[in-house]
Amino acid sequence: MLFQGFKRRLNLSKGEYLLLIIIILAASLVRLWDLDSNGFNNDEAIYSGQAATLAGHKEYGEHFSIYRAHPLLLQYFVSVMFANFGISDTIARLVPAILGIFTVMVTYMIGKILYDKKVAFIAAFVLALLSYHIIVSRQVMLDASLTFFFTLTLYFFVLHLKKPKEAHWLFLVGASAGLSFLSKEIGIFALITSIVCLFLIKGFNFRNIIIVASSFVLVSSPYWLPILTIPEAHDAALAYWNWQASRDPNQSADFYLTLISQEVLGYILTGLFILSVIYSLATRDISKPSVFILLVWIGIPLIIFQFLAVKGYAFASPTITPFVLLGVSFLFSDWMKKLPHHRIFVIGLIPLIFVFSGPMLHYLFQIPPIQLVGSGGEPYAREGAIWIRDNVPQKGIFLTIDIRTANVIRYYANNEALSLHSNNNPAYIQIDNPDLPILNGKIDYLVYETYLVEQFPYLKGEAKELNQLIIKYSGIPIHTEYETYTDTNGKNLIKPALIIYSLDGIKQD
Repeated sequence: MLFQGFKRRLNLSKGEYLLLIIIILAASLVRLWDLDSNGFNNDEAIYSGQAATLAGHKEYGEHFSIYRAHPLLLQYFVSVMFANFGISDTIARLVPAILGIFTVMVTYMIGKILYDKKVAFIAAFVLALLSYHIIVSRQVMLDASLTFFFTLTLYFFVLHLKKPKEAHWLFLVGASAGLSFLSKEIGIFALITSIVCLFLIKGFNFRNIIIVASSFVLVSSPYWLPILTIPEAHDAALAYWNWQASRDPNQSADFYLTLISQEVLGYILTGLFILSVIYSLATRDISKPSVFILLVWIGIPLIIFQFLAVKGYAFASPTITPFVLLGVSFLFSDWMKKLPHHRIFVIGLIPLIFVFSGPMLHYLFQIPPIQLVGSGGEPYAREGAIWIRDNVPQKGIFLTIDIRTANVIRYYANNEALSLHSNNNPAYIQIDNPDLPILNGKIDYLVYETYLVEQFPYLKGEAKELNQLIIKYSGIPIHTEYETYTDTNGKNLIKPALIIYSLDGIKQD
């Protein structure tokens, strides 16, 4: 009944309905297959730990307070899954995966309203198999829910354009913008973008402002009401705000240019997007809602992200639907239709979108991938943490090189873990002199993450310091996770990826 209602709502023929089902199944397959192949990365461990706390598992509350840097919408969704199906990586990752699949469906609906069914189908197909969106949709990251609700806000907005006299679409615009904000506070750009577009379509009046703003305030109230009424939430919000405002830049100014051209869209789709903008300017179609609204939906988030000190791998994901729609629309422009064998050219070009983006692009051109949280899970930290959970009889405290490993240990092993390298996040204990807690018996184990040191040269100083501690205090290796690699002769070899050392000798002295 649900799918039949969906079919009638979109006015689909039987063939279109079947094609859309195939696209949704393809999107589902690549997002749901083998979800637990890699362990959680740093952010996934934090958000899943918060979800477990929300689900009533008090042991997680010792390490993952619900009052941290971001709102809790995604964590709440995951907590519902945990409460009903138990705690596991697969259960947690089902939530962003499903939201990613829904984003593909909403992209189709937007494309059909702004353009036609050809653009809608191809845009949905491209998004369904685009590696960047697949990667983001397979991780417990706030950007997955932010992307879905930002895209949903765009859908409700174009419905408002189609039927401006029906005020309920504006209520839904405000509500969906509020859910974008509850996904991640930077999602305030959903509200800003909607209001800017109301200005541009000359639909900006006091009534529309009240409708959108009041809906936004009401829906987003679960975030700001606790800050106003609960001292712990207020103090945490203030501490995290001061921390976020004082953070140093982590990437160069052209980071998003590189990210979009290689990871998000790839070379082919980026080229189609640029050609689409040029075509719109040349034909003066830039003033059409199908063009300028999508450009605004891209421009405002990227401008806001550009001015943030910290830039992230998954940050650009909310813009992916308007990017894809504009790029795909050029395939059916008058310029393209003048090409000989236009349809054959389009059919041949679409597979190249996937070839020249993400992992395949890096493989073909030997371009190093962007290694940031959000670009994948941690391949060895989970296994080491599970070994700790199953083999360390008493609760011990672990000292790691990097905070991401510490958070993974906290999540999987429910043990306290500290790190030599961490930012000034209020949730973390800063270790200025590790000798003191070791000599006082407050650190029981050292964890040397070889694979991280090889990936991130900035950790070499901390790696050297930890190695000196291992030698100084006669650390005893008690467990090693091994990495398989291929040498220049094509032979498979193994090397240590993560080593856990015991400091039992300190206690015996």
